[in-house]
Amino acid sequence: MKLFNISNLLFIFIVLILLSCNKKESQKIKEPLADSEKKIKAVSVIEVKSPKAEELFAVGTDIKIDLALKVIDINIDSVVVETENQKEKLNIESLTYTWKTENLRTGENQLRIYAYSEGAQIDTYYLKLRFKSDIVPEILECKIINTFPHDIKSYTQGLIFEDGILYEGTGQYGQSVLRKTEFETGKILAELSLPAQYFGEGITALGDKIIQLTWTSRVGFVYDKQSFKLLTTLQYDTQGWGLTTDGKQLIMSDGSSIIYFLDPEYFTQSRTLEIFDNEGPVRMLNELEYINGLIYANIYQTEEIIAFDPKSGKVIKRIDCRKIIPDGFRGEQDNVLNGIAYDKNSGRIFITGKRWPKLFEVKFVKR
Repeated sequence: MKLFNISNLLFIFIVLILLSCNKKESQKIKEPLADSEKKIKAVSVIEVKSPKAEELFAVGTDIKIDLALKVIDINIDSVVVETENQKEKLNIESLTYTWKTENLRTGENQLRIYAYSEGAQIDTYYLKLRFKSDIVPEILECKIINTFPHDIKSYTQGLIFEDGILYEGTGQYGQSVLRKTEFETGKILAELSLPAQYFGEGITALGDKIIQLTWTSRVGFVYDKQSFKLLTTLQYDTQGWGLTTDGKQLIMSDGSSIIYFLDPEYFTQSRTLEIFDNEGPVRMLNELEYINGLIYANIYQTEEIIAFDPKSGKVIKRIDCRKIIPDGFRGEQDNVLNGIAYDKNSGRIFITGKRWPKLFEVKFVKR
């Protein structure tokens, strides 16, 4: 009988505990939320009536953005438009905005649009538009000043001039090299062959180092400039084509219209820039050379060099090199114009091509 009473007491005690917990939970659910705890579910309310996404405009155009709000059960308090330089709250009744674009870079830029209800952001819309240059490039041509010999076996991918010496990086699997040349005579002073699995591409010099790209392996090599001793390797996420430097960062092309700005020590990407002239993007950017604040680029499989502003992305000059193409090389699909080197001390510019027999010292003059 004693055991029976204890069991009943335990049962009653457990039931009371469960009832108490349920009561507390019920009370907790019924408690109203404080204002600071209120959250509004994100919904899609913003609509851009014009312009269309990815539409092309010239930098400097004042673009009228017409917006609308979709009909929903939530009250919209405000709409805010944000650019790189400013943030503006729109009149909820008219919902129009003028995007002033004179300070934009070429390529894709975006406008950010936010909708708020009861002070909470409930929708974000990114309007992406493309921008071409507002400048008509100056048209120049190559004038030959001097002619020097060039190795006809050299599939030129990169060309630089440092302290009176011409450095050249060449391509093709099993034939890619880095070499140091006496430019007046064409005499090879030093040469390093790349392993056969690598297709050599652009080169540049920075301080006491030379950096050489490879095409599809996504590996770059860093050498001691004097000895060609391999110091380290670098990784990148795209194809390697051309390479130059402004003295602070590395600047790389990958055969598209995009230029990559990279940290010289770790090869981390700081920014990209898409290159446009006054008609649209300029693709097939290949060998690069930084000259007096502009970047000069061979356009692969053409007889043209462009010069563009590395800050804005605008093409400033177009240089016609048809007159310097050696006999038998015009119209070539493989052994094309490629290689630009600049002598900072004298201001001389050198140009050659893949397997060309000549290296030219040139000036860019009005056509």
